[in-house]
Amino acid sequence: MSSEALSSRQDIGLTQAQQTRGMRLAFMSQVAGVHLQLFIGASAICPLFIIKLGGSDLQAMLPASIVGLMILVQIPVSVFIKPAQGKRFLQTCWTLSALPVGVALLAALWIGARPLTVWIVLVSLFFSQLLLFAGSTFWYPLLHDVVPTRQLGRFFGNLRAIWSVAYFGLSVLAGIFLGQDAAVWKFVVVFGVVTALQLVRQPFVARIPDRLKTAMVANAWREDIAYFLKRKDILIFSGYFMLLMFLAGFLTQPLVLYMRHLGFSTRDNTLIYAASVLGSVLALVLAGRIMDRIGTRRVFWGVHVVLSGLALLIALVGSLPMAYAKPCMTVLQIVAGATLAVAGLANTAQIFHMAPASAKIMFMSIMVVVSMMGCALSPFLAGLILDSPWQTLSVDVGPVTFGIYQGLFLGAGLGLLLAMILLPFIQNVRAGSQPGYEI
Repeated sequence: MSSEALSSRQDIGLTQAQQTRGMRLAFMSQVAGVHLQLFIGASAICPLFIIKLGGSDLQAMLPASIVGLMILVQIPVSVFIKPAQGKRFLQTCWTLSALPVGVALLAALWIGARPLTVWIVLVSLFFSQLLLFAGSTFWYPLLHDVVPTRQLGRFFGNLRAIWSVAYFGLSVLAGIFLGQDAAVWKFVVVFGVVTALQLVRQPFVARIPDRLKTAMVANAWREDIAYFLKRKDILIFSGYFMLLMFLAGFLTQPLVLYMRHLGFSTRDNTLIYAASVLGSVLALVLAGRIMDRIGTRRVFWGVHVVLSGLALLIALVGSLPMAYAKPCMTVLQIVAGATLAVAGLANTAQIFHMAPASAKIMFMSIMVVVSMMGCALSPFLAGLILDSPWQTLSVDVGPVTFGIYQGLFLGAGLGLLLAMILLPFIQNVRAGSQPGYEI
């Protein structure tokens, strides 16, 4: 990038008091409003809702896949929306995202459990996620100005831990409310509550201080992309993390269908799947501090080892009696949640480290897209396989029967072990690493 373009983008940084206030407001914003996006794309409740309406396994996996695909909208948004308008655009999109959800809930109540309802709900969630992620284009750039470099690991560890506690509590309440075999209207109530919380979030976002208004160059996107393509460290990390999230994605939403296949009730499915959030809370606060000391490469190494072991153990749960399967799956979900949360934290620190002083909006849009695309593909692929004739395949190994679900998990575990060969090529980012340069 030319020196003229770089110099034209310089703006005045925030004061320490503004950064402190901004971080505090970011905490409150996430606690209030992160739930709608998570209940659609990361909880057991949305797939169970789709199945309750009469949807197939593939349709139940679509919302999680939609989350990853909708994030692609951030690239054109970062090109066509001026940075000076970013925060207002974010607030507008996040507010409007409640409208399509309202349409979905009304259709579920008025039409009932029919194929038409399933498609109305899926299309409505599509547009809601489109708006959520379009607005989110400017969320990380907003935080980039607020968070001091020396506090990246600690801040994002605390941030995720705080909103995870709120999300876990809400998920537990939702699971108890839904009960063993929830009626459609109960799902409508749950989604109505999280949609209302999405609107409560907006006043906190509005008060976060920003310096996007002072950016002078808005759309030098061709130059930005050319700059990224010249950065070998960015390209390597992008490919690596997409592969990691693709493989790890088989241990997320497909587990909802797996537990339903094993005979878990709606309440047990919801509560056990929510246990992953408890694991993330337990790990994140310490993980942020540890990562600042040992660096992200070692953190990713640990993630691969733990997730591959979990994939094997999850596959074996299917051979246990129900009395043992439930507590075992709960423990495995707690560990999986902790591991995936640490991986996400390391990814965030890596992205913030590599972000250039200029072009941060385009850069972060591309990096977030890369991060989510892997997660989107694995649930979609799992849904396709589970709806195919292969779903009946099984192999007996002694007293244990390995079916299609076990095949998915074991394949993911093996892939996670093989993917470790890429780790030596990943930067080891830790506290004090100079932003934007290889180390």
